[in-house]
Amino acid sequence: MAFEQIVQSVVHKLEEGGWVPWVKLVVLISAVAFTISLWFFRDAGFRGLNHEKAMEQAQISREIARGNGFTTKVIRPAALWLFEKNKGAFPLDRQPDIYHAPLNPWVNSWFLRLVKDQWSMTYKDLQYTPDKIIAGAGLLFFLLSVLVNYFIACRLFDQRLAIFGVGLMLLCQKFWDFALIGLPQMTMLLLFSCAIYTLVRAVENQCESRPTLGWLAATGLFFGLLALTHGLTMWIFAGLLGVSLIYFRPIGRGTLLMLAVFLLCYSPWLVRNYMVSGTPVGLGWYSGLAGIRGTESSVMRSMEVKIDDINPRLFRRKVQMQTIDQLGSLYDYLGSVVVAPVFFVALLHVFKRRDTAVFRWFTLGMWISAVVGMSVFGLTEESGLRANDLHILFVPLMSCYGMALILVMWSRIQLHIRFVQFAFLTILYTISALPFINQFLELVGPPGMRIAWPPYYPSYIAIFNSWTEEKEIITSDMPWAVAWYADRKSLWLPMSVKDFLEINDYDQLKGQIVGLHLTPVSRDRRYRSEIFSGEYKQWVPFVIDNASLRDFPLKYFTPLPMNGDCVFYSDRDRWTNRED
Repeated sequence: MAFEQIVQSVVHKLEEGGWVPWVKLVVLISAVAFTISLWFFRDAGFRGLNHEKAMEQAQISREIARGNGFTTKVIRPAALWLFEKNKGAFPLDRQPDIYHAPLNPWVNSWFLRLVKDQWSMTYKDLQYTPDKIIAGAGLLFFLLSVLVNYFIACRLFDQRLAIFGVGLMLLCQKFWDFALIGLPQMTMLLLFSCAIYTLVRAVENQCESRPTLGWLAATGLFFGLLALTHGLTMWIFAGLLGVSLIYFRPIGRGTLLMLAVFLLCYSPWLVRNYMVSGTPVGLGWYSGLAGIRGTESSVMRSMEVKIDDINPRLFRRKVQMQTIDQLGSLYDYLGSVVVAPVFFVALLHVFKRRDTAVFRWFTLGMWISAVVGMSVFGLTEESGLRANDLHILFVPLMSCYGMALILVMWSRIQLHIRFVQFAFLTILYTISALPFINQFLELVGPPGMRIAWPPYYPSYIAIFNSWTEEKEIITSDMPWAVAWYADRKSLWLPMSVKDFLEINDYDQLKGQIVGLHLTPVSRDRRYRSEIFSGEYKQWVPFVIDNASLRDFPLKYFTPLPMNGDCVFYSDRDRWTNRED
């Protein structure tokens, strides 16, 4: 009898709905956990970090975890020029990084400490454990962002729409891609979501004539932390200040408070950059020359970066083309979530709640300012995920507004057939989830390659750790990978052989350049248009294995065991008579 009573009690709670939210929560958590396990433990799943800036930030995280501070093992020729111009000498022993924002590497350094005994990699290891740690941190921040956005949607709309929004976030493949690639976007998403939550509370208080300064101060703090994660997000903050100046009363007080807290948070980083490099903005802002002076790669590989003769016409053309590209590919930039672009239609809808109606203009103002910032500095990657992508931060908010409008329009049809309603929502979710479904089918499908080849083969990059000493430097067309997997200092391949010889002959790096590593980054390109006429044209003899080494300081040569797609030039034979 006791057992029957228990069964009846369980059935009653399920029927009455008392346990339904908890059952749904358990099912959701189980589904997310299962998907994550497929990514990390299936052969067709996680293939390691495969973005240059993600690897570069990861090796900075490792240096922080070692106690070396915010230093890097990636040597940009442009950094050589900037340090020698402003400081007179290049700090070779512990080179301060002056390109990346500090917060994401600092946060990841705490996760890397968990696997300190697995920082070293050998040629026998197929995958690098810290890769999974960095990706795991990104997934954690993504799931926390989902939670924060649930509370945001509850305040702006209701619980039902908040659940719809959470579902769209979890089915958006672009969020998962950013989480697993190691870029700072998921840290940014969490901080931006927290900033949006505090801003929503401030708007609510303004609508109800309650104090707003506390929430606005918190908003300024979160945006300060956001800027310390990616400097480009200052454009979002600029858009927020503009709308805040119009909306909050008394005019200017809340806006100035946010700006003051933001500057208080961010200014120590400007002071640090000035102390180590002689300029408060460091090297990162020179990336804005991409599209004006060639690619960002060619700017950073140059031995001198001039800004006094920038052609205004080229700058205007760059901004114009970048804006057109963003607007033309908006659906993709918004994660292919079908309801996200509907946000722009929702601007014409009259929402009953005043705070909900007001906040869409904050969203629009911040997004427009972000588009301008991305157009000025450029979304430089030709394909794949882009390190300067700020659109992804707006997907949750825009999706909620778009979904709210669609549900309002659907309710006006007055078609109260549950099956049809369910089918309509299913279609919306299915269209938005198509990239996710495709990736999921690959995860459960046949095994695939477990590395991001080409161009990265971690184990045969890590082999340089045993071929070189700690203070020796390897020149490479992928210095971020050498610094991360081989744990060795790496000079980004200068623009020309002449520049390389000058660095070597003038002893700018204390005679420590011992190798030249060329990979598919420079070798796997269209023969005439990109090798003979592209940014690697000065290195053509080395790229096509036809170089005369008689007058070259690195006279020894060996192909690496990836079908000859990677080669290594060295000052001596470092690879024979070894177990590897």
